[in-house]
Amino acid sequence: MPYQRTAGVLNELAGLGISPGTLQRAVRVAATCLEAPVNAIRRALITAPVVHADEAGRRVNGNLYWLHVLSTDRLTAYFPHPKRGAEALDAFGLLAPFAGVLVHDHGSACQRSSCWHAFCNAHHLRELTAIAERSPSQPWATDMIALLCQANALVGEAQDLKALPTGDVERLQTRYDTIFTEAKAGNPPRPRRPGIRGQVKQSPACNLIRRLREHRNEVLRFLTDRRVPFDNNRAERDLQCPNSSRKSPIVFAPKSAWMPLPSSAPAFRPAANSPTIFSTRSS
Repeated sequence: MPYQRTAGVLNELAGLGISPGTLQRAVRVAATCLEAPVNAIRRALITAPVVHADEAGRRVNGNLYWLHVLSTDRLTAYFPHPKRGAEALDAFGLLAPFAGVLVHDHGSACQRSSCWHAFCNAHHLRELTAIAERSPSQPWATDMIALLCQANALVGEAQDLKALPTGDVERLQTRYDTIFTEAKAGNPPRPRRPGIRGQVKQSPACNLIRRLREHRNEVLRFLTDRRVPFDNNRAERDLQCPNSSRKSPIVFAPKSAWMPLPSSAPAFRPAANSPTIFSTRSS
């Protein structure tokens, strides 16, 4: 919430005549005490075995910013930036040293990281459902929906096991390969027309088939690594946090000054030097 509005609220609710400048100075002084925990959260995210990444657009002073998030079930880092892709993630600075499993929505910027990757299958189910509803002549989409749902159910039923039986994993992988071998045969890529330069625009079905065939390990990572979830809902839920009431504190941490944001604030207002925001959750 802007300092001017915060000062007005304090005056109306508590009768405190505080200027916006005084609030800003108080915030900066108080925030210096948070440097140690913020650095601890940063180190914990970098060394976590599995983290989730996502981004969503937000309006800041009338301009489009992208709020990037990197989170686990206990820790969250937010980073507002004018750009959505690689430039923003490089400025974020947490993915370059990360060596665990990164769960994300198959974005090319995230795929630049040298860590292990796992793709969000909730996104895949939505894309497959759209193709199945639009094109009933594409049975492979329905078959793939059934396979992913069956695989997810199998993982859920094997909670007490350290790993799924090798035979079950190999059987699902074989079915997966068979589905996309048939899907590729029925959806050949559009050829390049003479005199046309650049990439040839392919159908959504063709693009999805290529992605899922080329990234089978990332799609099925939840089968072979029990730490990896089926989807990226953790990061998606964390991105809903800045637009709703929050129980956990969220903190701006710019390079030159630490700026805490009250946990009840309905929106964020980043400083000019693109701060990072960190938070923890108790459960």
